Amino acid sequence: MKIFILEDDSLQILRLKLILESIQPNLVIQTFKESDKLLQHITQPDENNIYLLDIELKNSRYGGFEASQRIREIDNLGTIIFITTHSEFMRKTYEYRVAALDFIDKIQTNDEIKQSLVTDFQLIKERQNLNEETEFIELESNSEIFRIPVSDIYFFETITDLTKRKLSVYTKSQHFVVKGNLKSIETKSDSFIRVHRSFVANVGNIKKFDSKEKKLYFNESTYCLVSRKNIGPLKNILKERFMEM
Repeated sequence: MKIFILEDDSLQILRLKLILESIQPNLVIQTFKESDKLLQHITQPDENNIYLLDIELKNSRYGGFEASQRIREIDNLGTIIFITTHSEFMRKTYEYRVAALDFIDKIQTNDEIKQSLVTDFQLIKERQNLNEETEFIELESNSEIFRIPVSDIYFFETITDLTKRKLSVYTKSQHFVVKGNLKSIETKSDSFIRVHRSFVANVGNIKKFDSKEKKLYFNESTYCLVSRKNIGPLKNILKERFMEM
């Protein structure tokens, strides 16, 4: 697990680090006093990321609630836990719709906070065990390897780069760049099929195929192109999946 602490009080940072290290000595812990600096360190979704966020930050562009929304725009797999002295804000977390796991009051003793975090970590582990039934693939970006559910992916697109092999990944929540090529991507899941020399699509997320425009739609506005030679094989696959053409 990787822990990201957003807290502007140095004593509270030290307190949280000591509590976390007493739970699991080998945790990777990064601390930030400003939300912008935290957001710069989040590059990809990762189910192993845990964000401990203070709500009120004096010298930060975003408070904890606003930062949590921006975290979710980048990382829809990580876990958010709010830690604050303002327990009256608990109901407000639902307004931001960031699926926070817990709301821990700093007024609690160290032992009480530790027990809350132990319980939270157990829940995270149980959730990850359930996710093992879900198909994931591993992708690499900037020397970092991360896992993403196949069901979240719409399609991959080749990026023209004379020096490096790169792909754009389009998912249900975001778009990002990874290392690799379409030939290797095709082998990562039975759901992936080549529909164009520049695109590999996830057939499980196809909503509509416009054969006239040669466009494969995943929602109303997100689509990839289909080459003429791949129209026939694509139609056969879609018919097998009982989809309307």
